[in-house]
Amino acid sequence: MNKFQINAPGKVILHGEHAVVYKKPAIAAAVGLSTKLQFYPQPESHVAVFILDSLNCTYEIQLQQFNEFVRDFRVKYPESKLECTAKLLEDVRVVIAKQFESGTTNSPKHLQSQKTFLSIYFLLAGTVLAAPDTELTLKTGFKVHIDSEINIGSGLGSSAAFGATLAAAFLIITGHFDEKTYTKLENKALISQWAFELERIMHGTPSGVDNTVVTYGGMLRFVKGQGFQTIKIQKPLNIMLVDSRVNRNSADNIAKVRHLWETFPKVVDSIWNTCEEIVADAIPLYENFGNAKDDSERFEKLERLFQINNELLKAVGVTHPKLEQIFAIAFKRGFFSKITGAGGGGYAIVLLPENYESNQVYWKLKEELESAGFGVQATTAGGEGLRIKTLED
Repeated sequence: MNKFQINAPGKVILHGEHAVVYKKPAIAAAVGLSTKLQFYPQPESHVAVFILDSLNCTYEIQLQQFNEFVRDFRVKYPESKLECTAKLLEDVRVVIAKQFESGTTNSPKHLQSQKTFLSIYFLLAGTVLAAPDTELTLKTGFKVHIDSEINIGSGLGSSAAFGATLAAAFLIITGHFDEKTYTKLENKALISQWAFELERIMHGTPSGVDNTVVTYGGMLRFVKGQGFQTIKIQKPLNIMLVDSRVNRNSADNIAKVRHLWETFPKVVDSIWNTCEEIVADAIPLYENFGNAKDDSERFEKLERLFQINNELLKAVGVTHPKLEQIFAIAFKRGFFSKITGAGGGGYAIVLLPENYESNQVYWKLKEELESAGFGVQATTAGGEGLRIKTLED
């Protein structure tokens, strides 16, 4: 086994938040912040070690016990490899529950730790069971080190990036593909499929958007239950991510918007219809941005769509005083911004022009936002998806 590194981006919603719940289209893009996984073989060891910096956790899997679990599962369920994921998850839950039974606390941190270890064990077992070698066992140990630029629970696809890097690593070590052949479409589909399985553990009923975006990169139009359409952009979009530092609760915000829709269905449906038109108008602007020497007209149209989209999200009640402060500071400096994701806190995105770093107003905006206590990061939307490279000795 070689040493290798895998990077997967996060994701950002550009348009269609909340409307997507009501079968309207949304646009998501790979964001230029990433999760990095480094894999190191440990040929003298019989333990798989997982060091997760963002959770400040280390997990260990004893390979002898793991291989026994896999052998027992093969005997119990000799049928098709990928039709047993629900049964596999049930059996893995039993294993993980035994390992965590000494912990008496049900604190959020403890439950998060247990769910993370469950995800790792499940993905590793699943990729072994689905391996081309139907009798595969893991004979030597390894170390996996994961760190991330993406805040957990921020709505920026941290769990999907985590899942995609892990899935790709496990698919390599179980012989599905290697560091060079991962780019084939069928292999990327496999990475996305297993990352989706992890998303199901983490979130219950994910849309499939996050794992798709972080695996393939770029920009996607999607409608719940109808799949995805690639938006063929010329180059990534410059954006600023602004962390309101207010914890968000997606489920609460979705429930609040649903109550508003149930109270005023025609009014709120008209808002969703307008959100749909924003997506339709935005797609050709994103696809053609970068085609001309002067993109200022297209950029101004995108700014206006950002502004309109944000006002519609505010109309359904998913803003917050801290988000409003971000919008006011950005607007005062001549920048357009909007809520991204569920709202009620979390992040805002600010649209940045070409060559923004040479613009003094940008630096003043950054300084003012940071002085107000917000987290600020300039990045891109629509960049590369998951990438793998071999590490040198």
